[in-house]
Amino acid sequence: MTEISALHTRLSASATSLGTAHRLIDRLLGESAYWQGEAADAFREAIDGDLPRYLKNAHRSVSKAAKQLRAWHEDLVSYQALARKYDAQAKEHQAAVATAESTHATARTDPDLAAPDASAAETAAGTLDAAAASVTKARAALESVRKLARELEETHRSEASRIAKALNEATDRLAPREPGLLSKATEWLDENLGDVLSAIAATAGLLALLATGPVSVPILLFVAAGASLGAFALHAQDPKIQESLSEAITDRKFDADFWDSTVTLASDLLGFVPGIAAVTHGARGATTAAQAASAIADTSVLGVARAGIHGFSSTSATVMREMKEVQNPLTEWALRSANPAARTAVDYGLPSAGVVTSLGDLTPLSNDEEYEATTTAVDGTRTAVDDLPNNAAKVVHAWTSLNP
Repeated sequence: MTEISALHTRLSASATSLGTAHRLIDRLLGESAYWQGEAADAFREAIDGDLPRYLKNAHRSVSKAAKQLRAWHEDLVSYQALARKYDAQAKEHQAAVATAESTHATARTDPDLAAPDASAAETAAGTLDAAAASVTKARAALESVRKLARELEETHRSEASRIAKALNEATDRLAPREPGLLSKATEWLDENLGDVLSAIAATAGLLALLATGPVSVPILLFVAAGASLGAFALHAQDPKIQESLSEAITDRKFDADFWDSTVTLASDLLGFVPGIAAVTHGARGATTAAQAASAIADTSVLGVARAGIHGFSSTSATVMREMKEVQNPLTEWALRSANPAARTAVDYGLPSAGVVTSLGDLTPLSNDEEYEATTTAVDGTRTAVDDLPNNAAKVVHAWTSLNP
């Protein structure tokens, strides 16, 4: 029963993750409408098609399975309680049968049954009849409990078959029909989730750069920051990355794996640092708004809370929008004499390169050493030239506005 509860917990968590992934893909596809050109078409082709449908169907399938397992777990708890009750009653009735049979056996050997005294013989016969009746009653009670136990066993077997059928039907017309495809997809997602989040962060960051909406920009930037944080947490726990960094420290082994790991972690780290700055600023805004609301005499606790939430969301969104406008000081200096077309090419080209390399890490190309060396060089250069100075300037701007 503990295993069923644990499996239900894992399936529920998987269903939640699949639902989140489906909603995020839908949002990215919607926001990509701002992006035009061959790169945009390639991006939409990469994540459109069967993937959103498979994610949606897999979410429904796993959710149904989790619901059935929860019901089965609840039934098992009830069945076990009844089984323990019937077992205790059976032991009591078994003991009663043994006592009644012993009393009956003793009554049968009573010498008064054959006594010439009619009164004594009649009394002994009455005792024997009563003992026989007790035996019959005790055996009937024991059989009744055993019947209930057999009925419970049959109910358990019937419900187990029903749950098994329901679990099979949970995937009917929902999960991909190819044998084992859902399992393979889940396994692949589990193994590559860090790279998937990196790709989402890079794509959301580029879409935020292209977007102009007052709401879509901070949402995309927060998605990019959150995905970067998740990618950093997963990559930091990757045994391969940990091993390469450990070998660099202990054996001074600065090979391709080390540089690839370093660039990966650095990109993820720089991706979520602006998000931390926005959240910090939002916390200050929430505190200020809550204090202002609490100063009003008639404001309820709920009103203060609402004011704090509004202060957090509006302030952090404003900071995100402001940070988007901060220019990369390094490229600004390097292109100070360049024409606007060259500036635009660099501004959009560097983030686009990050999207291309992050999506490439999700393909079989990632197993090619030459490809890995090339993408590491591209990402390393992009991190040094764009991510590091750009995000540093954003954080400095946020910190300056936070502490004027």
